[in-house]
Amino acid sequence: MTIYEKIVELQAENTPFTLITIIKKEGHGPQIEGAKMIVLGNGETFGTIGGGAIEYIGTKAAVDIINSSKKSTTVDYILGEDNDILDAVDTGMICGGNLSLFYEYFATKDTVYLFGAGHVGKAVSYHMKHLDYNLVLIDSRREIANNYTDNEKIIIDDYNNIFDKDIIEKDAYILVATHSHELDYIVMRNVFESDIEPKYVGVIASKKKSAQMIARLCGDLKENKPDLSKLYSPIGLKIGGSTPDEIAISIIAELQTIKYSQEGHRHGSSQR
Repeated sequence: MTIYEKIVELQAENTPFTLITIIKKEGHGPQIEGAKMIVLGNGETFGTIGGGAIEYIGTKAAVDIINSSKKSTTVDYILGEDNDILDAVDTGMICGGNLSLFYEYFATKDTVYLFGAGHVGKAVSYHMKHLDYNLVLIDSRREIANNYTDNEKIIIDDYNNIFDKDIIEKDAYILVATHSHELDYIVMRNVFESDIEPKYVGVIASKKKSAQMIARLCGDLKENKPDLSKLYSPIGLKIGGSTPDEIAISIIAELQTIKYSQEGHRHGSSQR
């Protein structure tokens, strides 16, 4: 596997990593310009920038970048005793010269869990394909998987089991658009009973049905009053249209609004 194939694999898995590249080298050194190494959050590496002290220092710096979610940066390093580069890091190496490492941070994408992989789910998957999200489709109907390719992430399981298996990450976006109102409610209740602390919970429904489900939720969870500040129902911005593609675009538009402004408008369209 080449380093570029590894990058594609890690991005597909939504795994954060730092890519280190030697962008400049003067004098002697353990590797050539352009050499690359991938560093994961646990210190695991793929590729090499020369081994020894420089690789140890580079790995530690790369892990620090991942753990602190720092931006990409360039650092100069001294490989010998005689060097007058300002702000360069002394490596303790004696081979002479210096080099510059570019640390390129690849963060995880925001994960969107879409409960319901039917017509709306397929439209959301299509229109979200080129956006910076990690989309996971979830459905209880085994036959629904036939509508998707291997390129799409889809989980087939009972909606209650999903929450029992700790599949849902914290700080994710939750979209609820199953094939029945009762299943929509089951998912919504599971979300608010869990500790996943989502950034957004969008539930597909008409205004009337939405009000009924919210009232039911508050009644069922009255001992532990749910925080509904992240709940958007009816889901989506009110841009008009009632086809699956138009609903999908309204949902994605709302996600984008929330992602970039942390506000979003609670003007849903009547999807049912």
